[in-house]
Amino acid sequence: MQKGFFSRIFRIIQESNLLLEVLDARFPELTRNRGIEKKILNSEKKLVLVLNKSDLVTRETLFREKKELEKIAPCVFLSTKQRNGLRKLREAIGKAINGKDSVVGIIGYPNTGKSSIINVLRGKSVAKTSSKAGFTRGEQFVRISKNIMLVDSPGIIPFAQKNEFELMLVNSKNAERLKDSETTALQLIQWLLQKNPSVLKENFGIEETDSEKALEQIAFKKNRLVKGGLPDTQATAKILIQDWQREKIKV
Repeated sequence: MQKGFFSRIFRIIQESNLLLEVLDARFPELTRNRGIEKKILNSEKKLVLVLNKSDLVTRETLFREKKELEKIAPCVFLSTKQRNGLRKLREAIGKAINGKDSVVGIIGYPNTGKSSIINVLRGKSVAKTSSKAGFTRGEQFVRISKNIMLVDSPGIIPFAQKNEFELMLVNSKNAERLKDSETTALQLIQWLLQKNPSVLKENFGIEETDSEKALEQIAFKKNRLVKGGLPDTQATAKILIQDWQREKIKV
């Protein structure tokens, strides 16, 4: 964590009238930052929770999560990819600021779509985006209307969050930064199979319930081999993680 990181986040909170906490709709609990939420509410700032990537989960799941999250703060769901929910988000912002000149801070885990939200609210690409975690290094200021200035911030990961698999799952840690990408890839395969037993057949055309054998078969499918025609599971692990983080694998 770079020096002064949290002081910058707290400064954004202090200078904003409204904060949007962007959550991954697939894993809202994993991408919440309760410490930051407490800081916002204790500062008597307005908070709106945004469930982004809502196109990747069922409406039943969305409404269930929204009901729980609204016990904390108003919640809207959004898909920046499909531009669904944009009107509801604009309405939530308008209601929170009540026509006043306002600074709206956007916070959240890396790669939850903070910069993409700025772009859809602005109506054009002004904030740079990337599938790589930690792409936004500093604050970005973007005016979206006469009375609203948006402030993007670097992704926030709580100090207590040490689980590499969970950080990978929510796109907060890239394959290159993992200590053991192969073990993490095996955990991903197990997790995918628990979610959907047919996931490997649907995405890779293989039928396997053993994660190690599955990783080897994926290596053959992707033609990732080492000397002697053996599967290169280390390279395949990184590719598998990258495919997940680029939303190429559907559960």
